[in-house]
Amino acid sequence: MSVQELRMKAQSAASDRFTWPARLALLGVLGLAAGLRLWHLDQNGYGRQYYGAGVRSMLGSFHNFFFNTFDPAGFVSLDKPPLALWLQVASAKLMGFSAFSVMLPQVLEGLFAVVLVHKLVRRRFGDGAALVAALFLALTPISVAVDRSNNTDSCLTLVLLLAVWAVIHATEAASVRLLVLAMALVGIGFNVKMAAALVVAPTFVLAYLLGAHELSIRQRLTHIAVSVVVMLIVSLSWVTIFDLTPSTERPYAGSTEHNSMLELAVLHNGLDRFVHRSNAAPSDTTTDSNAPDATVNVETRSVGHDQQQSGPARSLWDQAPTGALRLLTPFHAAQMAWWLPLALVGVALGALSWRRGNRLAAEQSNLLAWAGWALSYGILFSFAGGVIHTYYFAVLAPPLAALSGIGWAALWRRYRDRSWRPGLPLALLLIAAWQLYIAQEQLQWPLADWRVQLLALSITGLMAAGIGMLMLPRRMLSGRVPAALAGLGLLAALVLPTAWALSTVLVRPNVAAPAANLAVFSGASLDAGAAQSRLRNRARLRRLIGFLKANRAGERFLVAVPNALQAAPIIVATGEAVMAMGGYLGHDPILTPDKLERLVQGGDLRFVMLGGFALGPANTVGERALARWIADHGVPVDPALWRGSADGSDTSEDGLRATGGPAQLYDLRMKAQ
Repeated sequence: MSVQELRMKAQSAASDRFTWPARLALLGVLGLAAGLRLWHLDQNGYGRQYYGAGVRSMLGSFHNFFFNTFDPAGFVSLDKPPLALWLQVASAKLMGFSAFSVMLPQVLEGLFAVVLVHKLVRRRFGDGAALVAALFLALTPISVAVDRSNNTDSCLTLVLLLAVWAVIHATEAASVRLLVLAMALVGIGFNVKMAAALVVAPTFVLAYLLGAHELSIRQRLTHIAVSVVVMLIVSLSWVTIFDLTPSTERPYAGSTEHNSMLELAVLHNGLDRFVHRSNAAPSDTTTDSNAPDATVNVETRSVGHDQQQSGPARSLWDQAPTGALRLLTPFHAAQMAWWLPLALVGVALGALSWRRGNRLAAEQSNLLAWAGWALSYGILFSFAGGVIHTYYFAVLAPPLAALSGIGWAALWRRYRDRSWRPGLPLALLLIAAWQLYIAQEQLQWPLADWRVQLLALSITGLMAAGIGMLMLPRRMLSGRVPAALAGLGLLAALVLPTAWALSTVLVRPNVAAPAANLAVFSGASLDAGAAQSRLRNRARLRRLIGFLKANRAGERFLVAVPNALQAAPIIVATGEAVMAMGGYLGHDPILTPDKLERLVQGGDLRFVMLGGFALGPANTVGERALARWIADHGVPVDPALWRGSADGSDTSEDGLRATGGPAQLYDLRMKAQ
């Protein structure tokens, strides 16, 4: 056994001494994380019903499961790769299809992420740094919000954490097998959220190139080349199988113009996220995708008051101006960067302690992996001009939490050994100023408002701890007073993030695009209007389904609707085949009038709906041609028969009016008869 292997074995044995107090503390953090992710989870229903419908459809057959099909008939696929959704299907298979079984995998992924951050930080930086890092991740508001949804970001974060584990070990052991594993995990991440997973690959390459210094440059480059090839093979495996399957034997590739999953990866889930294109996305306003015939007004909004509003018309797409300071605005920083000063300190102290000439020590390799992760995604989200959702920022939470925990422990150690006594107190004062900046909107509220009092409590605690630690005489540094003051500072630093996290727990968020904001606790957001609107729409949905089932005569499709957002609630409620004629947004060129006519004549389809919920108007030639054909060949069904009123109003569960006019159901068989 080599000297390096002996040293690594000794370090591993030392790190494995996990005391019972440390274990109990970690269990406490996990209990807190679980509570925030499970409490009132039922208020979110199925989350984004588009994905919930896909889960129910995939339960019906292996064909639908493998091809990640949106609808039970296998008409069109979802606009994401399948891995995260397969986990939701597995949960629904074990527990039965329900809102809880669809949401549970994301909760578990969030808890596993907390455990992994603790484990990875503890190996090199000790129990204190690991516990603080895990606590920070457990309380990060956007992590709580995403883990309580059925979006795929929780799964992506967990896969990236596993990849970081592999690359850290690969770098320390100079192991090509572990490096290949790390890059293969990035490839698996591609099958969770496509191009979003590849952002960390350059960081992993750099970490191995600088950290595996026992190998020659040529060996390292060879290992990197092999691992990149493996990453590409794993990444494109499912995409290639999908595209090589004849189009008649699989669903249409949703959100593409040419029925290609590779196109989905390159454009809709690639360039459209990073580069602004005029046709990349509809306008900004949205609502929950839970109503069968609800839609939104199309208008442009800027980030600011509209982005942070607590009313129903909350933003789906993040339209903040691009630039280096994009993520440092109060709204964005409140999602994941409450302890940013500590993270910067962690990176700085690691850089200052660089040793062994130009070689990275194990601690610096770890810091490089964490900092590279945070920096790469930070740059992407800052300058990306395409379709960005605020909840994407959840992927920044683990590296920022890890670096903040490392920074906290390093400052505490330097305070106790007196090598840099002012460091921790000054950091606490800096955190007070930073959190005051994030919460600056609260300063406009009355002093009697409990949120203002919470802000005062947090900032006062941080300042008291920082000033107290600065003023302590040297003879008291070894006693319990410094630890008590540091504990006070840590608790004070947790107050506001916890309140923001609770904003997505106690108040139902926009489940399509969850984000944290203390403003939702205002009285206007707590009235019963939104809930009553949801109840009305659900009653209307039940009446529509009842009418369609009562008049069905063996057709393959219960109904055809313009887009997947209208189809999803019907599929979730019934498990029946519902045709989303234009895919997710309604713009996919799947159907032509001739194809639709053949479906009607073949007895596969009778009822078709036009209008209703959409994220934008029907603006393609194909959509308009279909609409004309349906209007010419169908008989309008009296709205009183299927919606309960003929008032002509179409509103979403959040009270927003339809863009394309009220929904109208057509019977395509009556005219033919």
